[in-house]
Amino acid sequence: MTGPQRLLLSAACAGMLTGIVPAAAEGLALEPYKMVRSLQRMHDEIADGDKSALGMQREMVKLIDEGFRTMEAAAFRAPKNARALISYAMAGGNPKTLESRIADLGQKDDEIVRLAVAVLVYQKGAGRTAASRLQDVDPVGIGGLFGASLALVRGLVTKDDEQARIDFDTARLLAPGTLVEEAALRRLMTIHKRRQDPVSFLRVASRYARRYIASPYAIQFAQEFVNAVVEMDDVMDMTETIEIIEFMPEPYRGAVTVRLMRKATVEGNTELVRRISELSETETEMADAPEIDPEIGARQVLYARISEVTSENVDKVADELQRIDRSELADSDRNLLDAVIAIARAVTDPEPTVTAAIPSKPVPGGEKIFRESVHEEQDKGLSGFDEFVGGAREKLENIDQMLEEMQ
Repeated sequence: MTGPQRLLLSAACAGMLTGIVPAAAEGLALEPYKMVRSLQRMHDEIADGDKSALGMQREMVKLIDEGFRTMEAAAFRAPKNARALISYAMAGGNPKTLESRIADLGQKDDEIVRLAVAVLVYQKGAGRTAASRLQDVDPVGIGGLFGASLALVRGLVTKDDEQARIDFDTARLLAPGTLVEEAALRRLMTIHKRRQDPVSFLRVASRYARRYIASPYAIQFAQEFVNAVVEMDDVMDMTETIEIIEFMPEPYRGAVTVRLMRKATVEGNTELVRRISELSETETEMADAPEIDPEIGARQVLYARISEVTSENVDKVADELQRIDRSELADSDRNLLDAVIAIARAVTDPEPTVTAAIPSKPVPGGEKIFRESVHEEQDKGLSGFDEFVGGAREKLENIDQMLEEMQ
């Protein structure tokens, strides 16, 4: 959707909200099924990164909920209203509203009532029961966004990865360009990572990066992407991986790059850090490249230098690390920088000290862990590069765990 179209939709939704409130006060029919359609369009705008739609969502949900609660019982026999009620529930609506109106949808053996009960069970957190009740549902036969939403819900409650994969693929194919597809793609990434399927993972990740990178839920995409690339590095097509990163606009590209470099550094995958570092250096040399956030640039330098350490250049790299502008690093990365410098010095200093690695401001609950890990390394009396690499990786993992707890 173009920028002008998005503005028009936002204005239309705002107008709808201001116009509906007086109508509600006068007791007029609100036609909730129309508002559910507007909510679904609003969700698609949210998937596109429209913050104004995200802000209006709460008020729209309140109006829809009130409309369903006050609707006459006979009105729910109309399929458009019954489906709208269930769609509202699948979109995160109030489960009490669906529960209070199920009896108005028909007899307990009616298909629409069975669907409503299954969705209500899902809303209440009984995933296994919901999966059983949705087992014979045909999302493709139902079709449209309603069928896509049912497929998404069933995929969420299904324990079998293969069945969940089928449902998530069905959901995204039935509702392309929607928040349903966005959610399905994120969950497909998790499944493909768990199944160690790099080809399928990259295919799904590429679709997400090209379509939904502005989504407010893209942080989950970034986490899955970074973890999968590091975990499956030995079988991952790095050329395609880098193409996906290159396609991302700034600041997403820089943020994902630095997350990936940090994860690879902690895991001791120096080769992956070097490859990502080379990509970053190529981008900064481009004349038309956007200006890089100083903090992101400093973090990339930090991880790149760590990946370059060898037994021959440990002193040189330690000196380069000390020249990094600490003001452009986050607190957690300053601590990591101090730790790496201390470990590097321990390789060549016969009586290494650890004061350089202790944060200037002690962190509650974290200093004890940090001191113990560094002293433990000191007692080993590192003398060779093999010991250094193994010990550094262990220390980085301990430090990273500490920093995660601090955050």
